[in-house]
Amino acid sequence: MHNQLIKIGFILVFSTLLIANGQISEFHATRQNNAVLLEWATESESGLKSFEIQRRCDQSPWLKIGSVSAAGETTEKTYYSYIDYSVYKPTDSSFSYQIVLIYQSGPNVTYDTIVTVSGSSGIRHTWGSIKATFR
Repeated sequence: MHNQLIKIGFILVFSTLLIANGQISEFHATRQNNAVLLEWATESESGLKSFEIQRRCDQSPWLKIGSVSAAGETTEKTYYSYIDYSVYKPTDSSFSYQIVLIYQSGPNVTYDTIVTVSGSSGIRHTWGSIKATFR
């Protein structure tokens, strides 16, 4: 029982240190017309330089599509966003996104949450099918 309490205490302390160093607390992707809006937040940051945005289609390799500068040093919740204008394609493929935290010194950390959006809207896909019927 004593060893379990020590392990739980270690996990709580380690988790707190990760959040204090710039761990992402939320990450969302929303389709907007012909683009995808990515939004995320950190609870606080220490030594964080930037965020690298990566995307993949279906199960292809991850591709860096952009970066966003970080506040770097803050103890307040900070919100970020990135718009992927190059994602729209009339396809049924899915697009997945992940964020890599780039630090001033030390190893980069890939945030473990991946968000996914569908490749085409149902309305555009249906309209394309209707037009094809009358050709």
